[in-house]
Amino acid sequence: MPQLSLSFRQAFNAEATDDVPIVLVALTPNDGGETVYLSSDPTQRLSEDPLRYGTISKGPDGQTREYEFVLMAMAWPDDQESSPPATLLTFDNVAEDMAATARSVTPGTQADVVLSLVTSSDPDFVEETYLMKATGATYDAQSVSLSVSREPIETEPYPAQRMTKQRFPGQFR
Repeated sequence: MPQLSLSFRQAFNAEATDDVPIVLVALTPNDGGETVYLSSDPTQRLSEDPLRYGTISKGPDGQTREYEFVLMAMAWPDDQESSPPATLLTFDNVAEDMAATARSVTPGTQADVVLSLVTSSDPDFVEETYLMKATGATYDAQSVSLSVSREPIETEPYPAQRMTKQRFPGQFR
């Protein structure tokens, strides 16, 4: 269970407030393409021509970046004992490269996805971060959907070293 600050929980549960929760998404294709930075809130104007809104935040890595606003739908990743956290991100297909990013997510070439939760009053303070992989994608003329999950921890090899006579001589007596 993530530990969220009191100010974030108050903003999240308030009936009416100026301080809103924001989801920041950093999507990096594994084919070496450029990282796409997206925000769920039009916090401020980023440029006049073309007219763009978004959020300026240091994000989880501490570097100040512009996260461009797109209409998105998302449920925060679930926390079930039997499976790794997973969610579905759905973006309106408003940018010309959104479908290209979705096409790059194929089995074996999963894109890296960093989900961060901040508030509009302090976008530099990251409340929670998930490092995940885009495992599947669908798109049409209206929207782009990404299935996002963490690799199951059960796939990690244990032990990390090979059981050889040189490394574990006591096992081979």
